[in-house]
Amino acid sequence: MKTLKIERDIAADAGAIWALLKDFQHIDAFNPNLSRSSHIGGAPLEGVGAERRCDLADGRNWIEERVIDWRPGESYTVEIYAGTMPIKDVQTTLAVFPNGAGSRAMMQIVYTPKFGPIGRILDALLLRRKMTGLMHKVLEGLAHKSLQI
Repeated sequence: MKTLKIERDIAADAGAIWALLKDFQHIDAFNPNLSRSSHIGGAPLEGVGAERRCDLADGRNWIEERVIDWRPGESYTVEIYAGTMPIKDVQTTLAVFPNGAGSRAMMQIVYTPKFGPIGRILDALLLRRKMTGLMHKVLEGLAHKSLQI
C-alpha cells in the first residue's frame, strides 16, 4: 500500500472549512477535479455510511465512495468501493484543524496500484505525481471556497 499526504494552511476558520467538508455529497463545490458529485440514494447524507458518486472532470472516470470514519468538526475517511481509477483498496481522509488565526487542512490517500508489477511501475513513474497534483488542487479549491463563506 502507498500513502500520500499533503497539508495546507488556510486563512479561514476551521468551522467554515468543516461546513464545506460535511456537505459530503457536494464535494464538487470545491474539488476542481470533478465535473459532478451526488448522493447515492438510500445512504445517509453525512456520517458513517454516507455515500456519493463522483464523476471526474476528464469525462471518462468515476468513483463511488462510502464514509467509514466521521469525526464531526475534524475529519472523515472514505473508501472507494467502485470506479474506474487504476487503484484499489483506497481510503482517503480529509481533515481540518485550527492553526493560529486560521486553519490547517490535510488530505491523505492510502491505496494499492492495480495491475500488479506493471501497476507498481506506473505508480512510481506517473500515478503518484498525478495523484499528488490532484490532492493539491482539492486543498487549493477548499481554501478558495472557504474564504468565500
